[in-house]
Amino acid sequence: MNTKKIWMISLILGMAVAGFLYITIIAKEKASTPASTQVTQEKAEAKEVKSDEQKEKDKQAKKDKVLKREFTNPIVDVSKGKRAISIKVNLETGVSGYVAPNSMVDVIAYESTKDEKKDKEFRSAVLVLENVKVLTSGQSSDNKEGALKYETVTLEVTPEEGVVLSLASKDKDGFYLMLRNTEDKQTGKAGLKQTREVIKEGSSDK
Repeated sequence: MNTKKIWMISLILGMAVAGFLYITIIAKEKASTPASTQVTQEKAEAKEVKSDEQKEKDKQAKKDKVLKREFTNPIVDVSKGKRAISIKVNLETGVSGYVAPNSMVDVIAYESTKDEKKDKEFRSAVLVLENVKVLTSGQSSDNKEGALKYETVTLEVTPEEGVVLSLASKDKDGFYLMLRNTEDKQTGKAGLKQTREVIKEGSSDK
């Protein structure tokens, strides 16, 4: 075999190998292109879903921020099974401003009645609740100074006590609070009532 034939055979083999390699590479690229496109599309869809979820979270966060109220006059947490109820008082009936969160008080309701036949007026006081915890005094928006000049006191009560107190607030003329020593747990006087005749100025005993 002469040199010319060797070169011809080498050239043909080289072209065959090159053609085979070319076909193999093109086939691989065509096979991998759809998979790559699918992965990219899936990533884009996942990103879009995540973006929508984030938008919803942001929207909810804005709503929560709007609804959230900041209290300058905080309230003690209500115990499990208890309720919070507010009653109207003034500094005199509310122990001169000494009632504070976690104070323990007794609640007295008072009322006035009139005997039309005898033209006499009577005033009564009844011990409605005993050893009740104060959650706060004043309003939620009161500053520290305003809370000391409270016109309302919020108490922690059971549902049953809340019903009694709400009825008393409608039927009676108002409330007095008696401040307790926090170590004094004695109860049993609820319902105690005292009534006396109101002596009008200028009236004389008969």
